Amino acid sequence: MKVCGIICEYNPFHNGHAHQLKRARELSGAEYVVCAMSGPFVQRGDAAILDKWTRAQMALDGGADLVLELPTLFAVRPAQDFAYGGVALLHALGVVTHLSFGAEDDDLARLRKLAAPETPEQTALIQKHLAQGLSHPAARAKALGGDLPPNVTLAVEYLRAMERLGCGMQPVPVLRQHAHNDPSPHGMASATAIRTQLHQGNAVPEHAMPPAAHALMMERLPAPLPSLSRFSDILLYLLRTSSPDALREAYAVPEGLEHRILRAAGEVGDVNALLDRVRCRRYPDARIRRLLVHVLLGLTADLIADHPVPEYARVLSFRKSAAPLLRAIDRASALPLLTKIADAPPSPLLTLDRRAQDIWALAARRPSHLDLTERIRVRE
Repeated sequence: MKVCGIICEYNPFHNGHAHQLKRARELSGAEYVVCAMSGPFVQRGDAAILDKWTRAQMALDGGADLVLELPTLFAVRPAQDFAYGGVALLHALGVVTHLSFGAEDDDLARLRKLAAPETPEQTALIQKHLAQGLSHPAARAKALGGDLPPNVTLAVEYLRAMERLGCGMQPVPVLRQHAHNDPSPHGMASATAIRTQLHQGNAVPEHAMPPAAHALMMERLPAPLPSLSRFSDILLYLLRTSSPDALREAYAVPEGLEHRILRAAGEVGDVNALLDRVRCRRYPDARIRRLLVHVLLGLTADLIADHPVPEYARVLSFRKSAAPLLRAIDRASALPLLTKIADAPPSPLLTLDRRAQDIWALAARRPSHLDLTERIRVRE
């Protein structure tokens, strides 16, 4: 049985995702495609605009056979940790033979070269660029020969994670059709472009998404849209009642940054203004946003250290025709397959997932305990 895994967010699902799913199946020859998808909060440090069940349903309509939730502990971490968590989850299923990812460069030989261990010369260059004020991702990219687009960075981290885990999965890169930072809502618009249109109050053209995904989005889209800025009051309260030592120790904030964040939290009235005050070359927007999400969710450095890999595989959606796949996973998986949260054994990771869902629901004006009331999405 050939099974292709994809690590994703689908925030929201668009034509580029449908293209990748189709090409992943073609290039791998897979009978089934399994997605490990972020839940209520995403890797860039923000709330997803749609609930995870709706996004999982979009994935099924777009060609996936099974969608699992990537635990929050990994979904809101830097690229290397996000990638490692996703690869570890798919690897632990015991049936995934291929891993597909979209990237601005689908030259596997070049991607493998970028994923190789750093040479002493590259390490020295990285340290030099860090001393000049660059963030670590930017310093590393520059040491490797230039800027790396976000999805190339992720592709490299997927390959590194596969090497660390000793995976036998075969990588299947799929060339992205358009740049991630193209703001226009054309037929292959990025998720960023679609979200930008929505946050600006504009209608997203139907041609920018698969028809089923567009219809589902317009039906289920919360108003106002969930975003990190919707938690401004909560975050400013948490920061204003925290100390530099507590912030540094609980969330592993680099020395000096905790003072900058707390000073800004006492001077501004919302999260966007705080980000404007704190972001810099060394600490770019995404890193600060992720840190704020960690504070919001109570995702501490100790919790991260105590749980290095996923500990369960939670089902969000599946096709009835994927029953043989589910049976194969049940036999081969090193992780329990969760289909009913109420019956799941106690787990700090699952507690974090449920907390993240309940906090997301505040921004979406939805009730709490959706993890107990929402059903797995099933398609023929």
